[in-house]
Parts: sequence; structure tokens; C-alpha cells
Amino acid sequence: LCHVDAAYAEDDPITIDLAQDQVDITLGFNGAHIRVFGVRETETEFAIVVRGPAHPMTVRRKEKALGIWVNRQSMEFNDVPVYYDLALSVPESILAPREILVKHRIGLDSLSFEPEDEQDTAKIRTFREALIRNKQTQGHFPLEAKSITYLTPKFFRADFYVPPDVPTGDYLIETFLFDADQLSSKNTTRLQVAQVGFNAKINVFADYYGLAYGVVAVLMAFMAGGGAYVVMRKR
Repeated sequence: LCHVDAAYAEDDPITIDLAQDQVDITLGFNGAHIRVFGVRETETEFAIVVRGPAHPMTVRRKEKALGIWVNRQSMEFNDVPVYYDLALSVPESILAPREILVKHRIGLDSLSFEPEDEQDTAKIRTFREALIRNKQTQGHFPLEAKSITYLTPKFFRADFYVPPDVPTGDYLIETFLFDADQLSSKNTTRLQVAQVGFNAKINVFADYYGLAYGVVAVLMAFMAGGGAYVVMRKR
């Protein structure tokens, strides 16, 4: 379920809304498109950032030992958004100075997730780049910023895609308006992504009755394997 809580004043220089206010993550969920529409009252540049909840994330490096690949090193990063994407009216280098982008976490290079107990900057950079590559492979981080589609000089649209395995939780859609390289306005729309229907019931059952869920899963796998064996023998 995707619920939008957008609040803005009538005289805001930029306002946004979503094309639809509900996305059901069901058993057959295969991803969803988030289409953001907006109105810009002035011809200044802006960015739209879609950010999921932040959690710790561990990155592991595999090395070959005795002919097999094993995990040798690992690093845990804090405050990693489970999903992140953005759309820009102009490239980052034109949008605003670097320190402004970092302050408001606009762009992958501006995301500030760092490990607590590691001081080796080269090692941190290597693992951080690996983390970003993994998230990009999953479709949870962008390869590059999306573009803005202008339907009229003031009316625009931006399209985002969340993959089937998108994590649930509270998401933010933030719009940053810039004037003369400085942030002049910020608009925040809240988005709640949650499982519904039979899929949600399975998830709740697994959370509260983990042992029973495991037993049922093993029995179902055994029955499926046994059924496949019988069919193959008949052939």
C-alpha cells in the first residue's frame, strides 16, 4: 500500500503530487512506477529525490582460499537508504555547489554513510563503491539521475521505478528548488510502502511464528519435490 501525505502552501514556488496514491505489494508484485507531477512557478532549477528508510548494511569481500571463494573482509555502513533515486532539471555540476549537494544528500556521491570503527580511507572508499554497485545491480540505486519531462514551461513530470523486491517502510519524495546556487525552497511528500493481502498475512505469520513458518516451508518443499519425482517416474 502506498499512501501519500503531501502538504504545501498555495504560494509555494514549486509543488508536487503523485499520479496515483496506492501501490499494492502483493504475492504477484512485479515492481511499480512512481510518476511525480509538479508545477514550478519560477524558471529556477530543481531536484527530486526519492529516498527509502535507512538501515545498517554490511559489505563483504570474497577471496579465494584453497580453491574456494570465502568471505575474508567485511565492513558495516550506517544509515544506508534501502532505495534511492533522483531526477534533476540540470546536471549536478550546474545545479548547486558541491557542499550544498552534500548537505542535502542530492546525488550518490553526496550520500553520507560511513563505518564507525574504520579509519583507512582507501579501504572505506573501496567498500563504499562496492556497496553502491551492489545497490545499482539490485535496482535500488540509480546508474544516473533521471531527467525531467516538461509538459508545459511550468508543468513537469518525473518517472521512477521501484523493483519487485523493494523494501517496505516510510519513503520520502523531496523536491529541492535552487536560486543562484542556493537552496530557496524544499517540499517533502511522504510515501508509505507496505505489503497487503495474502502476501502481508504470510509476512506477519513468518514474523510472529518463525518456527512454524519454517516447518511449513520445509513440508511444502518436500511435497513439491515428491510430486515432481512421481511425475517424472510416470514419464
